[in-house]
Amino acid sequence: MTHLVKRVRWSLAHRGVAGTMRTAWMSLGRRLGRQSVVVHPFDLEHGTDTGGLIPGSELGVGHRHDLFIAGYAGVPPSGFRAAVSRWQSLGLRYPIEEYTFLDLGCGKGRAVLLASELGFREAVGVELNAGLVEIARENAAIWTAAGRARSPIRIECRDATEGQWPSGPCLVYLYNPFAEPVMRAVVEAMHECFGDKRDELEIVYQKPEQAAALERDFETVWGGVCELTDEDRVSDPVADPRDQTRVYRWKK
Repeated sequence: MTHLVKRVRWSLAHRGVAGTMRTAWMSLGRRLGRQSVVVHPFDLEHGTDTGGLIPGSELGVGHRHDLFIAGYAGVPPSGFRAAVSRWQSLGLRYPIEEYTFLDLGCGKGRAVLLASELGFREAVGVELNAGLVEIARENAAIWTAAGRARSPIRIECRDATEGQWPSGPCLVYLYNPFAEPVMRAVVEAMHECFGDKRDELEIVYQKPEQAAALERDFETVWGGVCELTDEDRVSDPVADPRDQTRVYRWKK
């Protein structure tokens, strides 16, 4: 299968026919007016590599879920910090040091690095693409060596629907990592792990394009826009001041 065919199949799965055509025209416009890549100040400051934009069609590894990878872009640091601060303001059920932070589809690990500053029991990233996992681990090593991590950091190379879930309280973080079929499979896995201890699971979901897959089982305890700094608006490839964030807990 050619690279172009893979990209078209991926786009149809995520955007439909109309969205695929619209994106093709936008892509053509970007190529005609090509601009230099902006390195995010976060990476310039910390010596990390968490930036860039990689389409999901270029991240496949031969897994059955390749078609549903949404792509990679690092979360804007200001948007992430605002989202987690909002989650904390709702009243934590447990001390933060008892929570595991779990980023599903962590990419290069920017959210995991930021979470490790906050004193979670552990900051864990799950990523299917081995190349991104290697970069995330290198970033974690740089971050830890600089003394910025207050939590142990661990990056796992696996599919989000497979493997072990953390024991004890868990904050699951999502930055639009995958399409609906995988999101529904993740919800099923949550049922299996947390079915009899639902108060131990909470979710922060930014760019919640697959929110419908959660809302049968989870209630939105906060939803809104997390303000971005001017730096993030300029430097992040997909940052949008209108992006929504939702915080979920199990329905009672």
